[in-house]
Amino acid sequence: MQTIALCDLDDTLFFTGRKLGEALRSSTATLDRLGEPHSFVSRHQAHLLGTLLRGATLIPVTGRDPEAFSRVQMSFDSWAILDHGATVLRPPSLPGQSGQSDRVWQLVMQEVLEDQEQALRLAAQAATHISDLTHLDCTVRLHESGGLPMMVVVKHPYALQNSLDAMNAQWALWRQEAGVDLRFFANGNNLTLIARGVSKEAAVEYVLGQLRDELEGQELLTLGLGDSLADAPFMNLCDFALTPGDSQLMRALMENELEQR
Repeated sequence: MQTIALCDLDDTLFFTGRKLGEALRSSTATLDRLGEPHSFVSRHQAHLLGTLLRGATLIPVTGRDPEAFSRVQMSFDSWAILDHGATVLRPPSLPGQSGQSDRVWQLVMQEVLEDQEQALRLAAQAATHISDLTHLDCTVRLHESGGLPMMVVVKHPYALQNSLDAMNAQWALWRQEAGVDLRFFANGNNLTLIARGVSKEAAVEYVLGQLRDELEGQELLTLGLGDSLADAPFMNLCDFALTPGDSQLMRALMENELEQR
């Protein structure tokens, strides 16, 4: 039996310097666009990573795009799922190289994104107008994958919750009135609209299917690691799920009174 660990990266395998004090840092995990250390691995995360590397094949499942993924200071020698599932990289030919985009998945995503291009562009324009007209001071970015809009991300430079809450309410009202049907999730200091059909869980299903074909029926033990509510669907596809303490997932679980049966 082969073990496959499908791992979210940010806030699961490493934290930004803002979230992890210097005394707790074991090593640098990512660099910023200027080449300076940005995220770090704690001692516990380093031990977990080493344990996984000794007994499992690690597959990153991340919202990072290829450029941001290239700044991760970790080596992955299998498949990789990027862009919240819009991009799937095949295993690199040689250690240390980057994997190439999976052509079949690329064609599937191209059709999905072409179908929702107009809705995403309108959503980005609406968010910009709402922020400007109501002086919320939010930033709006339209992210692309393969040259096509994939998602809209709204942030506040100082993570002011009041501004994000106001934006969330007005943006939701606009979507309802405009009949725009996109996936929405909030994580930390941002609000995200993403094309329907783009998801980590869809990409994970595809990659696991490819692995099972490659291994000719060999049984897999799958582990899902993630911290956010957006990770829960792909983690639920796995045999076991692991999340950090005090993660968004754990907070949501602890805030709900669960009926015990």
